[in-house]
Amino acid sequence: MDNREEIQQQMLELIYGLLSDDESAELVERISSDGELARAYAELKEKTELLAEVTKAEAPQPDYAAWKKEADRKHPASPRTAGSSWTVRTWQVVSALAACLLIGALAYPPLAIDTEQQTTAFAETSDQLANDFLSLSITGPSLMAAEVRNEFFVSVENAANQPVDAQVEYWFKSPNNETVYYGQTESKDGQVVCQIPADEVSSAARLEVVAQRGDVQSTLGLDVQAAPPKPVAVLQTDRDVAEPGQTVNFRAVVLDPQNQQTRSANVDFVWSMQDFRGINRIASAERSTLKGVALGQLQVPPQESADQLELAVESPELQNRIEQRNLPLAGKLAASETNAAGRTEAMTAPATPALSQLSAKPEGGSLVAGVQNRLLYLSQNNANAPATPMRAQLRSANIEDAMGNGIPATEQLVQEIDFGTFDVVPEASQQYTLEVANDGEPPLEQQSFEAKQLPATFQINNGVAPSNEPLDIDVRVAIPNTTMALVAGDAYSTIGYHLWDAGVNAPITQPVQLDLPTEATGAQLVRLFSVPSAEEQANSQKPQLLAERVIYRIPVQRFNIDLQGLPAQASPGQQISLQMAVKDEYANAAQATLGIQMQRVPDVLPGPQEPLGLEGEFLLNQRVSLPQSLVRLPDDVRLLEKDRVYFDQVLALSDWRKQAAPQDDMLLMARLPEPGSVELAEGDSTSANQLAAEELPVMRRSNKQSVRSKYEQAIAAVQQQWQDRMEDVRQTSRTMLIVGGAILGVGLLGLALAQGRRKVAIWGPGLAVALGSILWGIFSANLTLEQFSGPATGDGRMVAVSEEAELAQKAIDDAPTAERSVLSNAAPAEDLAGSADLYSEAETLAQQSNNLPAKPQVKLRTNNSTLEEKASTAFNRTDRSRFFRGLETSGQDGLASSGIADGGYGGALKAAGMAESNVPTPLRSRAATPPLDVLDLERSAAEASPAPFAPRAAGEENASPQSLLWQPRLSTNSDGQVALSVTLPTQPGRYRLVIDAHGSGRLGTIVRYVEIAPPQAAEPVE
Repeated sequence: MDNREEIQQQMLELIYGLLSDDESAELVERISSDGELARAYAELKEKTELLAEVTKAEAPQPDYAAWKKEADRKHPASPRTAGSSWTVRTWQVVSALAACLLIGALAYPPLAIDTEQQTTAFAETSDQLANDFLSLSITGPSLMAAEVRNEFFVSVENAANQPVDAQVEYWFKSPNNETVYYGQTESKDGQVVCQIPADEVSSAARLEVVAQRGDVQSTLGLDVQAAPPKPVAVLQTDRDVAEPGQTVNFRAVVLDPQNQQTRSANVDFVWSMQDFRGINRIASAERSTLKGVALGQLQVPPQESADQLELAVESPELQNRIEQRNLPLAGKLAASETNAAGRTEAMTAPATPALSQLSAKPEGGSLVAGVQNRLLYLSQNNANAPATPMRAQLRSANIEDAMGNGIPATEQLVQEIDFGTFDVVPEASQQYTLEVANDGEPPLEQQSFEAKQLPATFQINNGVAPSNEPLDIDVRVAIPNTTMALVAGDAYSTIGYHLWDAGVNAPITQPVQLDLPTEATGAQLVRLFSVPSAEEQANSQKPQLLAERVIYRIPVQRFNIDLQGLPAQASPGQQISLQMAVKDEYANAAQATLGIQMQRVPDVLPGPQEPLGLEGEFLLNQRVSLPQSLVRLPDDVRLLEKDRVYFDQVLALSDWRKQAAPQDDMLLMARLPEPGSVELAEGDSTSANQLAAEELPVMRRSNKQSVRSKYEQAIAAVQQQWQDRMEDVRQTSRTMLIVGGAILGVGLLGLALAQGRRKVAIWGPGLAVALGSILWGIFSANLTLEQFSGPATGDGRMVAVSEEAELAQKAIDDAPTAERSVLSNAAPAEDLAGSADLYSEAETLAQQSNNLPAKPQVKLRTNNSTLEEKASTAFNRTDRSRFFRGLETSGQDGLASSGIADGGYGGALKAAGMAESNVPTPLRSRAATPPLDVLDLERSAAEASPAPFAPRAAGEENASPQSLLWQPRLSTNSDGQVALSVTLPTQPGRYRLVIDAHGSGRLGTIVRYVEIAPPQAAEPVE
C-alpha cells in the first residue's frame, strides 16, 4: 500500500471514529494544513454518507412472529394434565415452606436471645456503672500520739467493693477550718497513707480526703483528735534511804513520753509521813522547770515512829499526774526492807523461804485452743535449794499413765536461774501445769493454765529491737471470719495499728508488721482485739481484748557519756577530777544537761532490782511491772538491751503499769493502782483485764453505704430500663412474626389456587415479605445491654458526698465566677452523718489493710504439721545461770562494762561489784497496798487526816547509803564536755556514781562504782 492509499485508509478510520484521540487530532491538523488532502477528505466523507443512506433504505425489517412460528413448528409442546399441574404446585408450596423453615432454623440459634449472654452483658454494664462511683474508708487512731508522726490509711473502692487507683488529696485542718497540712498522692491497689508530721499533730482537728478517678470524685471527712502533749516526770533523789533530821535533795526531770524531748511544766513537790496529818507542800522547791528540771530540798522530820518518807511530784500538766518515790527510814529497815531502787511494798517473809520462785505465762496472757501457743517461764532458785539441778516440766491433765497420774509432756533442767519456753497446741478446756520439781519429789512451784476458745493470739518475734525496725508479729488465728486489730502504744495514745479480716481459713498464721515511729522508744504495750461486726455493735457489743504483752524499742538516738578520772579503787579523801564528754549516736559532741549523784552502798546490800538512772526509770521502770520471780536486773538498762533474748523473756512475763486516772480534775493527787491489779493471780493465766470489754483505740469512717445505696439505685434504674426495652422488643417481635406468617400464608394459598396463570406476581413478593418478617422477628428479639448506660448526671460527675455538700456544690456552680472561689473555700467537704457511718468491719477491713503501701503484704501460712498432732509439744531452753554464778563471792571489782564478751551479765555484774549477800533471800509476796487518800493541799494539817502515800514496790536493803555528790542540773559546754573536781569520802566502802544526760530528744545514763580502800590498797587515779 502506497502513501495515497494509506492516507485514504486513515481518513476512513477518522470518519467512522476508529482512531484514537491523538491520532485523530494529528490527522485533522494535517488535513487542515494541506488543501489537496482537505478536498480528498471532503469527497470521501460525502461518498461514505451517501453509501450509508442507500444501505439503510434497502435493508428488510426482521419478522419475529415468523421466527417463533417456525420454532414452534420444529419443536411442538407436549400436552400437560391437571393432576401433574397440581402436583407441581404442591411441591412448589412444600418447597417454599420448607425453605422458610430451613432458613428460620438456621438463623434462630445465632440470632435468638441468649440468657447467659444477656446476664454477662448485664454484669459488664454493672461493672462499668460501678466504676462511676467511688467510696472512701479512713482508718486511724482514735487519739493521735503527740510529737510523733501519725498515719491514716485510706481505702479507695468502686461500688462493687473493688480497689481502684485514684488521685488522692487530703487536708488536715484546724478547728477554724484552716489548712494545717496538705498532701497529694496516688493510691496503689486502692490503698494510700495520709501522714501528718509530728509538728502539726496538735493543731489538727479534721481530716478531709478527696479521691478522683477521671470524672468521678468522692469526698469524705473525719474528725480527728490529738492527745494533749502531756509530758511525764521522773523523780530522783540523792539517796535511797533517809534518816530523820537529814536533808534529802531531789529533782524532777520532765520529758515528752514519746520523743524524749525536754518539756516545761509547773509542778508541786509534796511529802507525807505516817504520823503527819495530810499532804504537805514543799514551799522551798522550784515550781517550774528549767532545762526540763525542777529542784528542791527537804529536811526529814525527826519522827522515830515513821516507817518511810513519801515524796512525790504532781501537776495536772503531767500525763502521770503524780510520780511518787518512797524513802524508807534507816531506823525502820528491820521492819520494812527496801531495795536500791527506792520502791517499797508490804512484805511478809515466810518462815522457810521457797526453794524456787516461778513466773510463767502464755505469750499474750491466755492459752488459745487450736493454735500454737508459746508458754514462757522464769525460775529463780533459792540459795538453800538442793545442789542437784531441778526440772521445769509441763504437765497436761488430759495425758495420764496407767495409775492415773499426769505424764509430763516435756521437761527441761533448771539451774540457779533459768528461763525458757514450751510450744503447745492445746485443745479446748485442756489444762497445762508448769512446775519446777526434783525427781520423785512434789513440785516446788507450779502454775496451771487452761486453754480457752478464743479467736486468736499472737507471737512477737522481735519484742526487743531498735526503734527504726518494724515490729514483726505472727497472729495465730483459731476462729475464721474474725475481724481483728493490732494496736501498739502506751496507755495514753496509739503509735501504730493494723486492722484486717482474718478470712475464712483457720487455723492459720498471719504475719503482720507494724511500722512504728522511730521516736517512740522504751517499753510499749501491744494489744490484739477482736472487732465486732455492725450488727454486734448495734447490740452494744464491745471489742474483745484477746492478747497483750510488753515490748521494748531500743532508742537509736541517745547520748553516750564518756567518763574519765574515776578509779576502780581510791584512797579515803582522795581528790579526783572527773572529765565527762557527751556524744550522740554518731560520735559527735553534743550539749546536754547532766544529773550526777554519788552515794555509799553498804556491802550488805544486794544489787538493784531494776535499772538505775534516767534511762532506766523513763524507758522501763515507770511503765513495766516486772515478774514476781525476778530478783534483780542489771543496774544499766543498756546491759539488758545487749541480751535481747533474756530481756524479751522478762518483758513477756511482765505487766503494764496501769495508772488510774483521777476522778476529779480538782484533785491534786491521783490514786496509784494496786500492785495486785496488774499481777497474775496464782494459777490464772489471764490478767485482770484480759478478756474485759475494751474500747478500741482505732476508729474507722466510711461513705460506703451511701455510695452503695446510690449505686443500687442506678442499677435498679438500668435494670428497669432493660426490662422495659426487652418487653418492647418481645412485643415488636411477636407482631412482626404474626404479620410475616399471615403474608406467608396468603402467598402460599395464592400459589396453590392460581393454576395456569403467571404466579410470580403472587408468591414471589409473598415469600420475600414472609421470610423478611421471620428474620426480623428473630433478630429484633436479640438485643444486648451494651447500648444501655446509667442515668446521666448534670455535670458528668457522680460524687459520693453528703446532701449538704451537694447543695453547697450546687450553690457554687450557680454562683457567678467572682463569687465561686469564695464559696468553694468557705464550703468544706462534709460527709453525710446518716450515710457515712462506721460500717461492718467484717465487710470492709479485708479490703483496707492487706495491701498497705510501703509495707509487706500479709501472707497466710497454715501450720498443718502442728495441727496433725494436737498433743505434740516442743521447748526451747536457755541457761541463764551463767549471768549470776559470779555473784556468790565479791570477786574482782571493776567497771560495769567488763565481762560483756561472755554473752551475759555474770561478768559484767561481778565486775561492777554487785556482790550477792550470803543472807537467804526471802520470798517476796505481792500483797496489795491500799491506795492513796487524796486530800486537798490547801487543807491545814490540823484539819486533815493522815494520808500516807501508797508504797510502790519492794526491795532489800539493810543500811542507809550516804549522799556525797549531787549535781542535779549541770550543763556541758559547746563541745559536750564538763569537768568536776570531787573529794572522795574518808569512810572506806563501796560507792556508786550515776550520771544522767538529757536534751535534744536523747537520754544517756552510766553507772560506775569505786572502792575506797585503805591507802596501801589504793590505785593511782586514771
